Amino acid sequence: MSRLYIKGIGMMVGMIFGAGIFALPYVFSKAGLFWGVVHLVISFLLLLFLHLLYAEISYFTKGRHRFTGYVEIFLGKTAKQFAFITTVLSYYGSILVYGLLSGILFSNFFGGSYRFEISLLFFIVTGFFIFLKMTKIAEINFYLTVPIFCFIIYLIIVALPSVKIDNFLYNLNFDFKSDWFLPYGVWLFALCGFAAVPEVRDIFFESKLKYFKRTIIMSLVLSAIFYSLFVFAVWGASNDKTTQDALTGILYVLGQKAFIIGSLIGFLAVFTSCISMAIDMRNIFRFDYKLPRTLSIFLTMVPPVILFLLGTNDFVRILDIIGALGLGSLGVFIILMTRKLRERLKNKDTELISLPEDGEYMKPRLISQALVLAGILVGVIIELWRIFS
Repeated sequence: MSRLYIKGIGMMVGMIFGAGIFALPYVFSKAGLFWGVVHLVISFLLLLFLHLLYAEISYFTKGRHRFTGYVEIFLGKTAKQFAFITTVLSYYGSILVYGLLSGILFSNFFGGSYRFEISLLFFIVTGFFIFLKMTKIAEINFYLTVPIFCFIIYLIIVALPSVKIDNFLYNLNFDFKSDWFLPYGVWLFALCGFAAVPEVRDIFFESKLKYFKRTIIMSLVLSAIFYSLFVFAVWGASNDKTTQDALTGILYVLGQKAFIIGSLIGFLAVFTSCISMAIDMRNIFRFDYKLPRTLSIFLTMVPPVILFLLGTNDFVRILDIIGALGLGSLGVFIILMTRKLRERLKNKDTELISLPEDGEYMKPRLISQALVLAGILVGVIIELWRIFS
């Protein structure tokens, strides 16, 4: 079982722990400590609930599918097309952000030069890696994730003498100023690991559901803890010098050593997340649309490169929109699919799903599903208002 946990946590944390880490100190500095923490709690509980529901959908459904395939099985072909549009836009935006950040982060080792070239190379290398088998990628992700956490601990040690509690208390911001909602979408993006759930399901397919769920819970908790520690170290030390990429502020306050450490943390985090995201995107084309492997990889990697070449580069704004709109809409689909799954489990419909041996699955009340759905829709409405206001 320990080896399964290594693969599962490696895939989940490798997916979750990524580009969002660099935007978090910045959005905390803009929205204030109060709203940053409020959105952390809301986003964590919301995504934990949705991840566990999605885990059951993938676990009990027969065959190998990805998000759009599950939507077709439970909600029909029309819903599948809407889910496909939402999913690919979110995934392309995410892969684009990973490419942008890779250029920013790795160029730090060359004095800030070659950002464009490094980003292009990053896309090419990612395309090569997603030719590999998923189980191999899971282990690679795990062994790359361990040093990320170690580097964050080291960064905290380096930053601790410069952290000032007054930096947090000075910027509490209880009011509804213009940036109060900014952390919501970024937290959703930072903590989301939907893309890895079907991959982890393939790892735990012959194991019990509770081990699958335990892996998801541990992955989300670990990610939230280390995200919070990173915010504490970077924002606590940088305060009003906190930048969108977090690292420029570190350079000014903590010096070159912390700057290089932060760049290394970021590059590894971005790399592991991008691989997981790209693999899930590739498998949507392969398993849900039955396209050849090479064509699936082409459709996964080329559109983000085109967006990059067209000059799309505001990664914090992209993260916010993807988190609040893209991932929010995925949450709506998960709630609707869960209700259909419960009906099939209740009716013991074994045509497309497997029945649980021990009855171990969540039975969320209608009120809890309605509250989660309402919360998602409110977030989408507020984000749309912010975009067009």
